[in-house]
Amino acid sequence: MTRVKICGLTREEDVDAAVDAGADAVGFISGLPGSPRNLSISRAASLILRVPPFVTPVLVTTGKELVENSDAVKRIAPGAVQLYSSLLSLETMRGTFHAYLLRPYPVRRQEGEEGEVDVVPRAREVARRCDVLLTDTYQKGREGGTGLTSDWSVCAEIRKAIAPTPMILSGGLRPENVELAIAAVSPYCVDVSSGVESSPGIKDHAKVRAFVARANAAEERRVAL
Repeated sequence: MTRVKICGLTREEDVDAAVDAGADAVGFISGLPGSPRNLSISRAASLILRVPPFVTPVLVTTGKELVENSDAVKRIAPGAVQLYSSLLSLETMRGTFHAYLLRPYPVRRQEGEEGEVDVVPRAREVARRCDVLLTDTYQKGREGGTGLTSDWSVCAEIRKAIAPTPMILSGGLRPENVELAIAAVSPYCVDVSSGVESSPGIKDHAKVRAFVARANAAEERRVAL
């Protein structure tokens, strides 16, 4: 089954809506002040404590934030860490924080922006140093969460190249296109944030339900075929 991650949650009611809709994972951003969804580590902790068993809480952060707040992160015990900026090793993540390591990988949208020969081999190298690779859409000056749609054909190549490492597809996903994205890429998981919001950091619960339902419907159709 293609799993679903709802990211950039900032309110209790949005956590509940994502869980009730059937999300497999929920993401909380801390240590990325440029994001309108950024939370203090204590606020992220309070929301993570709301996540029930069998739904994975993901802390989206930087190596600097992890080091400076290591005790707090250990108490939070996120199931996974989506790590930007300065990078900690896979061994450190597992041994110190007992969490899966998600590594973002920016995909350029236009052919020729980045040497096409290098894209897939570079992704393969990154995938060797993490538990899960998350493709996002490249935008100059941004760490991630651009809200721009990736080149799905490139993402599909990356998914095949890094197997058996799982791949999460993100970048410009929304209820209206998630079924097409799953059909084109066959990712392990789809990740959405701005595509299910009424305003930055505020989730639209109807869109959250629609996104999860359509992701599940796409998977059911693929299995039936």
